[in-house]
Amino acid sequence: MEKFVLKTVLCAFVLIPNAVFSQFAPTYFALKDVQVIDGMSTTVLAHQTIIIRGNRIEKIGSSNQTTIPDSCVTFPLNGKFVIPGLIDTHVHLATEPSGTDSRARAEKDLLAMLLSGITSVRDMAGDARALASLSRDALVGDIQAPDIYYSALLAGPAFFTDSRTHQTSKGATPGQLPFMRAVTHTTDLPLVVAEAKGTGARAIKLYAQLDAGLAKKITTEAHRQGLLVWSHTDLTIANPLEVIESGVNSISHAGMIARWPAGTIPEAWLKPDLSERFWDDAFKTLPVDDYIKAMLRHKTILDATLVTYKNDLDDPSSSGATNYRTRANWEIGKRFTTLALSRGVPICTGTDTDENKFVQREMKTLVKACGFTPMQVLISATKHGAMALGIHEGTGTVSAGKVANLVVLGANPVESIDNIDSVELVIKNGRLFNVH
Repeated sequence: MEKFVLKTVLCAFVLIPNAVFSQFAPTYFALKDVQVIDGMSTTVLAHQTIIIRGNRIEKIGSSNQTTIPDSCVTFPLNGKFVIPGLIDTHVHLATEPSGTDSRARAEKDLLAMLLSGITSVRDMAGDARALASLSRDALVGDIQAPDIYYSALLAGPAFFTDSRTHQTSKGATPGQLPFMRAVTHTTDLPLVVAEAKGTGARAIKLYAQLDAGLAKKITTEAHRQGLLVWSHTDLTIANPLEVIESGVNSISHAGMIARWPAGTIPEAWLKPDLSERFWDDAFKTLPVDDYIKAMLRHKTILDATLVTYKNDLDDPSSSGATNYRTRANWEIGKRFTTLALSRGVPICTGTDTDENKFVQREMKTLVKACGFTPMQVLISATKHGAMALGIHEGTGTVSAGKVANLVVLGANPVESIDNIDSVELVIKNGRLFNVH
């Protein structure tokens, strides 16, 4: 009977085109005899069975000791690997919704992300009018996409000459929208934060032109109103240590520590063909121990986004001074990320690449450039990502009671992180997506 049910189910997958795979949605099913990488332990759990009811993991245990009810659809997976759904903690889906970030493109990119194994994303500033619609439709299943959690951006008035803020604020005045607000020390912060929360944002993002005192005031008020605070590592005025000490929940862009304490990247760093020894010595001139101690004290998560520097370095059009600055960010950023890993700072996986490279690229970069083991980077891309989004109570690990956000792989990602691409099945909120 079990083999007959599986054959019928797989035939259904084959006959249903990609665009409607999620229409096949058994409400009670089991993944039998899988190897589980749960996002918590450092070992692969062999011969496990996962029972899913609705959108939750009902039970997980040894296949020899787990009884599958007759009413439960069974998928005998014979040693396939199951990991938590991946999380990209740094995307920008709606910077220019009327242009390059059209709804059609966003839906196309989101579907590709989902089928690659990404079940949640964190949007780090965009047009909340578009993001609210995308987030709602992803949540209820009207579009096939990862769940979307987004921020409202706060920055100093000087930032709003940036052309991107004009694209995002189309139809209104940049700096005067609840999801893209200019703030000063005289701003009514309780009102501004409340209005930002009203857009559906999960967090406030601190971006630029903010001093330490204002960063602290915003963070305190956001936390009082139940919002997280996600910040650039450097706020132009507030330096990285001041940002961390303000109590933000996460900082983005490890390479930004190259800008302080001098306020800018030293001229000596902006030269060609600098050696690894040079960068080792340069890194030692920065107060990185102070950063790490502060991050551990405040439980600050690092969103390193190393892949964005790597992408720029690999771009053949990048040259001259721009390339030298990117090189400095890359060299300092990867050393800081390596140090943070060794000291126990939680690190998540963000891309910040306008969705042309997915989070798997950041995962591979962390392994190859920063010495992460595949198991460590899997935890970064799942458990730590969920912590950064504030959704870790419900997802991010494979355990009973959690939302069924899972990926079935054909090869062991612990043996080689490149096996993260061997996706055969994605389960998001208990709904199955066959990727073939």
